[in-house]
Amino acid sequence: MPDRPEHFHRLREFAALLVLWMLVMYGLSILGMPRAFTPLSFRYLHINRGVFGLLNFGICYAAIRLVFPQFLEHRKWGRLAAGLILLVVIGTTVKFAIADNFFRTEILEIGYRNGVKLYKDYWHYFRTEMWTNAVVLCAALAYVLFFAWLAEDKRRKQLALQKQDAEFAILKMQLNAHFLMNSLNSIYSLALVRSPQVVDAAHTLSQILEYMTEQPPVAGYRTRLSDELKYLEDFIAMQRLRTGCQDCVRMRVSGDPAAFGIAPLLLVPFVENAFKHGVANRPEQPVEISVDCSGEGLGFTVHNFKTRKRKDQTGGIGLVNVRKRLELVYPGQYDLTIRETEHEYSSHLQIHWENGHSMHSGGR
Repeated sequence: MPDRPEHFHRLREFAALLVLWMLVMYGLSILGMPRAFTPLSFRYLHINRGVFGLLNFGICYAAIRLVFPQFLEHRKWGRLAAGLILLVVIGTTVKFAIADNFFRTEILEIGYRNGVKLYKDYWHYFRTEMWTNAVVLCAALAYVLFFAWLAEDKRRKQLALQKQDAEFAILKMQLNAHFLMNSLNSIYSLALVRSPQVVDAAHTLSQILEYMTEQPPVAGYRTRLSDELKYLEDFIAMQRLRTGCQDCVRMRVSGDPAAFGIAPLLLVPFVENAFKHGVANRPEQPVEISVDCSGEGLGFTVHNFKTRKRKDQTGGIGLVNVRKRLELVYPGQYDLTIRETEHEYSSHLQIHWENGHSMHSGGR
């Protein structure tokens, strides 16, 4: 038994279809009638389009709710043919019985022979109604197929979103593992020299991990840009602890980050890449980070000087996964430019907010 919301939905659908059906029946007939209306013409109109229009609607709705859905579910042609034949026979029989008992002259009369009125018998009426029944069933089929297509399209979109979220979650997990390995290596290097900054590094890492675990693995989720930049600052703080150089990273922010949202964990791989492959312990060759946010979009630039010595061997998946994530969360809305020379490396990410603006859907 359908639940109450479904029951009311069916009732609303039935009422809407009935009103639309009768409007079409009466509308087409009135447009085709001569301008001089007579009581007789209105009587024929109400009988043919009113009474028998309702009966034809009953056949149409029975096909919509009983016959065609069964076929779409089970794909059995024999059952479809049997259902349509049974529906047509029952519908035509009911229409003939009503016509024979109440509207014999208006519906069944076919003329005179030797001064005697002639009327259609059942089989004659059945044959003449075949075209009407075919049109009614075609209308029902068109309705069912249209809404089946809508439901299938909705299902495909939901599956695509689920697939996108699954891919996003995998990429996020890979990025988190990659970042965690680098962070633990940094704390390990501090512990080797018995640095008192190990405690600060561990506390900063706990804040970073807390932020990372708060972000849901959903491609459409947006966190505050200000929270993302705070996360980025915590990451930079850990790198400063590791290198012991406070002036080796310069970060500039323009605009109001709190007013905008961004896909979480998207910016730090660019900075991580700069520390991994660049000079990070010389104040005269700093890592430079620029963030420009406005109502049009976000500009994010990271520039560093290159070093020939590779700092670690973990992964190299950071920027590769960032490109994949950008395709998932900002398809057609971003530009990523990488410039590399013998001594310098820079990456510039430009994100264009959807509809000219981006609001956060969550935050710290």
